[in-house]
Amino acid sequence: MKFDKTAGYVLLAVGLGMMLSAAFLLFNVFTGASDPPRLFEFSDVSIPIPQPEGGSETVEILSGQEMSRMAAMGFWYLLMFFIMLVGGRIASLGVNLIREIRVEIKQ
Repeated sequence: MKFDKTAGYVLLAVGLGMMLSAAFLLFNVFTGASDPPRLFEFSDVSIPIPQPEGGSETVEILSGQEMSRMAAMGFWYLLMFFIMLVGGRIASLGVNLIREIRVEIKQ
């Protein structure tokens, strides 16, 4: 019986640690304290606009650097959300091991 409670407390600590570290890393990325890992490199999106004189001018609509940063932040958010979800499940298992289960039979 003692092993169940010890394992429960360990699982609870691991789950809470995962959730807190994921929240801290997510907070750092979204406040600009650190950069998300660069997984994507997009090029600039630009369109040519014809000029009345016969030439054309290229206008940049979206910066490739900003699109790459937004994609990296979105992926980082999904990854940290998944880690928080797993941490919550692990902590829940720990709580279930810690809690005593009493069964009463009434006749």
